[in-house]
Amino acid sequence: MSKEEKIGYANPPKSTRWQKGQSGNPRGRPKSKSEVMVDAARILTQPVDARTRDGRTVRLDAIEAPYLALCRNGLKGHKPSLLEAIRIMLDVGPAVQAKENENRMKEQRVIELLERMGVKIPEDSKYRE
Repeated sequence: MSKEEKIGYANPPKSTRWQKGQSGNPRGRPKSKSEVMVDAARILTQPVDARTRDGRTVRLDAIEAPYLALCRNGLKGHKPSLLEAIRIMLDVGPAVQAKENENRMKEQRVIELLERMGVKIPEDSKYRE
């Protein structure tokens, strides 16, 4: 090390510095989780065509079609498919139920707010329980 080489804060030794043209982050910034989730949601909500047993074509979301195939295989006797379909139902069921309850609560709050404002909601309305 020469006496003239300054080493310290913001001046690392020349032997440990990046070489010319070498990046400190060669792979670049990773995609954020939100971008990946948005991409996945866009792909899984695209419609796909599926055939029913009687030959009709129905349109499903891309996420529904493989689950339908999994359930069909399970009902035909393929045990791993049946077990996986049941596991998915047990995982997703409570989340779906919670979302439905949340939507019901929001509807009730809106109805109560409308009634306080003087708007009459018919008794036979689907929003009345």
